[in-house]
Amino acid sequence: MKNRLRQNLQSLQDAYASLCGLTIIITDQADQRITEPSGLTKMAALLFGSPCASAEHAIANLLKKVRTISKTIVYETRSGLKMLITSIRLSKQRPYYILTGVWVDGCTKDLITAKIHETVPPGEWADWIQALDKVPVLDQEGVARIITQLDMLADTVQALLEREQGGEYSAYDLQLLNLIYLLDPASPEWLQGILGIVVRVLGVEFAGYASNAEDGDQFTVVETTGLPKNNSLQGASFFYGEGFLGQVGLSKQMGYWRNADRDLRISFFAAHGVRPKVLICYPIKYKDKLYGLLYAGDPARPELTEEQADMGMLVAHQLAASMYHMESEALYDRQRKRHDTYKEIVQGILVTQDKEDYLQLFIEFFQQQLGSPFMCLLLHTPEEAGLRIYSSSSAPGELYTVYAEDAEQIYFSDGIPGFNLLNKPIRREWKSWQLVEHPMVFEQRLLGLFTVQFSDEGQRREYETIFHMTNVLLVTKLLAQQPQDTPSGTDFMRLLQDNLLMQQPVVHSRAADIRRLAQDLLGPLNHSAEEIEWIGQAALLAPYHIGLLRKYLGDIPAVCILCHMQFYLSDSAGEEDVGESSHLYLAKVLLVLTKYTEQGGRQWKETLPIPVPEPLMRSFEQLIAPPPVAAQQEGGERFTTREKDILDGLLTGLNNKQIAEKLFISTHTVKNHITKIYEKLGVHSRSQAISQMYQATGKKDSL
Repeated sequence: MKNRLRQNLQSLQDAYASLCGLTIIITDQADQRITEPSGLTKMAALLFGSPCASAEHAIANLLKKVRTISKTIVYETRSGLKMLITSIRLSKQRPYYILTGVWVDGCTKDLITAKIHETVPPGEWADWIQALDKVPVLDQEGVARIITQLDMLADTVQALLEREQGGEYSAYDLQLLNLIYLLDPASPEWLQGILGIVVRVLGVEFAGYASNAEDGDQFTVVETTGLPKNNSLQGASFFYGEGFLGQVGLSKQMGYWRNADRDLRISFFAAHGVRPKVLICYPIKYKDKLYGLLYAGDPARPELTEEQADMGMLVAHQLAASMYHMESEALYDRQRKRHDTYKEIVQGILVTQDKEDYLQLFIEFFQQQLGSPFMCLLLHTPEEAGLRIYSSSSAPGELYTVYAEDAEQIYFSDGIPGFNLLNKPIRREWKSWQLVEHPMVFEQRLLGLFTVQFSDEGQRREYETIFHMTNVLLVTKLLAQQPQDTPSGTDFMRLLQDNLLMQQPVVHSRAADIRRLAQDLLGPLNHSAEEIEWIGQAALLAPYHIGLLRKYLGDIPAVCILCHMQFYLSDSAGEEDVGESSHLYLAKVLLVLTKYTEQGGRQWKETLPIPVPEPLMRSFEQLIAPPPVAAQQEGGERFTTREKDILDGLLTGLNNKQIAEKLFISTHTVKNHITKIYEKLGVHSRSQAISQMYQATGKKDSL
């Protein structure tokens, strides 16, 4: 067995042992162990019931019993302890086996303890119980997870052994690098495992990782391996541009130094008793974002080979990609949680009638989400004298009383011209508290303040939009209970449309396209602009519950149209619908346009739940009919880069002004490009252009 292969297999074993939390042995059928696990003797003693058992003898006997297995199995002894065994079959060598350390079911641990008391002399009870307490307790899900990991390990070990047969020694490290993909980033030992791989593939003594805080000016070493604890560099910091590592942080390019121990820039390492002769450092960056620095060195080796440096770069790339994906997943989870938070608080506010209840619900809900040490709502309404204070039930009331007196003098006293016009969060320090005050404003009148201390700037950015939107909803709810100030249906409709734009921009964009299609379809059929507007409103209101719309908007035409369309989509679609004939017709128009945009121009007619009047269907098919194939091909081949950018804007529902702002060009230039796009597509309107792209791509989510 080659020493290089043994080292790589030892690294694999160590990494997987860290990953699954169990001792791992890689051995052959004759018990020629090629890896050396810790705690092997005690494991054998526990497993086979004899404190004097020879580990080698016990494992050799065990492998004789399982020599015919060809998959991962659970081996359980009469002692109630279990272990996993995986076999690796090779064509030119005897079988190899991977064995894990023991574990126990939670329901049998008490029985094993009782068995120890029955069979072991009292003087040895403490040693046996202490050993048993160190044995992991696993459930079925945990065992299944470890089996999956062992199967991956077996595949990697088999590849290494087969390459050893063929003399492909250079492939060992590449196989070792693949382990990075299998390590669990959620594990606290994740970075330690990666650094262990770096040490192996570079053949150096130590490695470490230095992280830079977001918007920070220095790096801090958060993980190291291969160095004694008293000079491990753990927790040490350095600035951008400082020393070897700081220069890499500044340039974001790999750094490599020979004879580093003679260079004065070694002070960062020398201060901690480390003097590497060779040092290499990789920036961990992904899509121009720098996450940290990966470094490695050796006090004895004079240099690294080019192949080793390249292998380290592969580790750096994989580490950067993993960090990017972890950050993306965390961001997605936070966005999803914020979205769920908003939906939950909106639902609570809408269904709760009593003002005191829904205001307290508002406070308690956000307090639960943020855990802020300072959070309160100050309400100043015409029917009440002074400020009403709403705070968490666990908060000290005296503190908020003092704050309310201060806020009343600043914000609600007479003679403060123009201050009530502010409709943006205000940052203010009060008694050493760094507070953010969110005004609740309606028609230049300040109704209250929602005040929070955030834990950091990131938390503030994440929840700022939710606070703004919830404040608007809260103001609407408050005014709805005051007859003299009740907002109009138009105001409430605008609120719902703005909410849709912020929370579901794709749905909002699709609704905007439905309105444009309705205008191109109904305009030539002599329908009024008012009816076209009704369809546009109905498309924007469609995502909301019809009961909520009828409660706050009443039976306006847009709501009636939606009611009829939902009737068509329901199980009662075959029955006769009753209502104004114009609303029934417009509901069918909305249904056609909705199905068309949802299906992306493909097979949308087959999904219609009701028959549609032939004249309407014929007019719509003429509207969306693509131009001749030659015109499509000519246009598709001749789009410039700028025209493609503008076409993307059209497909995402942006108007000319928004496209101009996004591309930093004038609206006049946008109009000129759109005219050229129409010519190349052979169309005459925005709706026809969008329709053609629907049919060309078939991507219903592109709008």
